[in-house]
Amino acid sequence: MSNSWDSAHLSDGSDMPVVDDKVLQLYNMRLCPYAERAVLVLLHKNLPFTCTNINLKNKPTWFLNSSLGKVPVVLSNGKAIPESLIVCDFLDEVYENEKLHPSDPAQKALDRVLVDCQGQMMSSLYPIFGKIPGKTFTNEEKLEKFDSLLKFVRDLEKELTTRATPFLGGNKPCMADYMIFPFYERIEALPQIVPELGSALDLPGDLALVKKWLVSMRGTEPVKQYGLSPARLAKATHVSHETGDYDAAMSASAGL
Repeated sequence: MSNSWDSAHLSDGSDMPVVDDKVLQLYNMRLCPYAERAVLVLLHKNLPFTCTNINLKNKPTWFLNSSLGKVPVVLSNGKAIPESLIVCDFLDEVYENEKLHPSDPAQKALDRVLVDCQGQMMSSLYPIFGKIPGKTFTNEEKLEKFDSLLKFVRDLEKELTTRATPFLGGNKPCMADYMIFPFYERIEALPQIVPELGSALDLPGDLALVKKWLVSMRGTEPVKQYGLSPARLAKATHVSHETGDYDAAMSASAGL
């Protein structure tokens, strides 16, 4: 298993890492929720892999030439597989241990609908915690985005009520759990990321099953290995915004 996800983010002018075709290679960015999806699946399946972090603000030329310019990318037998959902589907199909997709095609399709719908929350979530060049959101606008965000969270609450299990996958996580967790990891950290709004960004009390699901997800081995606590995510986000330096962000938040 690899903990190379703590390595420095490579920028333009860096040399392309030597690739061992016998080991999966992941192009990653430590704070990217989409790349986190791939890491969680790799860890769930206990697949050996090497992680190369990419500076998305100053991408290496070799990375741009060998990918779509986004993370995650998995290199397998000399082929570059892009896009988080495609990468995770590929891993689950090729490596059959610890299958994550349901065996029932209908349930697999419905889970994908859920993941796609939940993924739309990023248009509300990112303006609250992200830094968008040329755009500043007031606290009032952030609260409006949070209200929109809660519609997606309530949809998950309803789904968990219907399934009546700790995870969407039953008694253990399925693909859908891992695909949406990185978004909720950031939702959980919002009160610390935006301290001036604080408790106004807490999940309401009527979302009890979502809160329990978050606790259960944080208890899984992949999340324990790779996930970020709310305190660390908040600190890393602040430093990244101030400095534009992912490595500085991860170093300053280490131990939180």
